[in-house]
Amino acid sequence: MLKFKDLHIGFKGKSKQEDTLLFKTAHQSFEAGDFVALIGANGAGKTTLFNTVLGLHKALKGNVLIEGQPLKEISREEKVKFLSYVPSKFSGIEHLTTYDLIALGRSPYTNILNRLTENDHQRIKEVIQQLDLTSLKDKDTLSLSDGERQIAMIGKALAQDSKLMVLDEPTAFLDYNNKRKIMYLLHDLAKKNKQLIFISSHDIELCFDYCNRIIAIDSHAKELIHFNTPFDKNEVIKSVFGG
Repeated sequence: MLKFKDLHIGFKGKSKQEDTLLFKTAHQSFEAGDFVALIGANGAGKTTLFNTVLGLHKALKGNVLIEGQPLKEISREEKVKFLSYVPSKFSGIEHLTTYDLIALGRSPYTNILNRLTENDHQRIKEVIQQLDLTSLKDKDTLSLSDGERQIAMIGKALAQDSKLMVLDEPTAFLDYNNKRKIMYLLHDLAKKNKQLIFISSHDIELCFDYCNRIIAIDSHAKELIHFNTPFDKNEVIKSVFGG
């Protein structure tokens, strides 16, 4: 479903000799139902890789392919149906209810007036029910807890019906219980919805518990290394921090 082919991630300089390579990978392939964690030290290139997958940053070399098609050949209109994105923190917006936030996920399918159809409303209700947000659907997003807002943002991405959901540090600002709740939810969604879910995270122990695949950026070797369950925890940690 998602493939990295001879992918070099970094920043272009004035000439090829001045390019800054963060890391490279010859080949990586991810399938529907995978719950994948991207880990690495600060500055290793996690955000840059995500921006490349989202089409916001150009790779130094190689391709990101979705269902065999190079990302650069997919139109913006089609791309938003393939990819959904959840940032690490959403602080809420006054007068924006949980229902309205999730409804924003249907925007790729609405007309120029952004009017929701009966089918759109039905999909929003299904997401609310699936995420157990019924009691919060009419609440202002400013009044939600951090954990509730993060689940609502996942609901927005879920309503988009994308095949790939990308989440940047989804547990970064949550307490321990909510961290586990979010990770369990994402694990469950990947499995039940047959959706590829890709997160970046510093909560490595939680990734061991809930993800079926981990990719680690080895900053010393400038390589992207992949691990499948059962994980060798020492090897994963060594690949990121050395030693």
